[in-house]
Amino acid sequence: MKTLLASAVLILISATSLAQQQNNHTEEKICFLTYGFPDVERVEVEQAIAGKWGFAFYTVGECTINQALIDSVVRVNDAANKRMEARYGSNWRSRYQQEVDAVFATPERAQQLVNQQLYIWRKEQELKTHNDSLHYAWAATGRKGVYKVIVSGSLKNTIFYKLLVDYPKYKVSLLTN
Repeated sequence: MKTLLASAVLILISATSLAQQQNNHTEEKICFLTYGFPDVERVEVEQAIAGKWGFAFYTVGECTINQALIDSVVRVNDAANKRMEARYGSNWRSRYQQEVDAVFATPERAQQLVNQQLYIWRKEQELKTHNDSLHYAWAATGRKGVYKVIVSGSLKNTIFYKLLVDYPKYKVSLLTN
């Protein structure tokens, strides 16, 4: 009886261990290869969020890059991408990128998007001739990385633009002018 009970416990432990190994195998971390110098400002956040998604980036070349390296990276990354699509769907990469971008969605970073708008640059140039500059009043909208911005002159409190800045989508919308 003790032998039968010990055998049953041993079989149960073996079956549990095998099931855990199989489960771990399906959730095995997927590896993407990169080459060149990483964006040092973003690499830690990208790796942390990638880990949450079940993959990681590995740099295989920094200075020495040749066609053979590029070709092998493409092959490995294509296979990894197929595994990610099977796991998370065909739009996994854009969802991952939005999650990364949301971390960096601060008013300071969003200001860079605003500064890239041609009408902002033109207004700034116009105001410089009058020893004035633009002033930005930022307000959170409740959505991470999305802000309402009132753009006015510094000397005369004239409102020139009302903007909606969506940093995760890299979009600046002119609400009024």
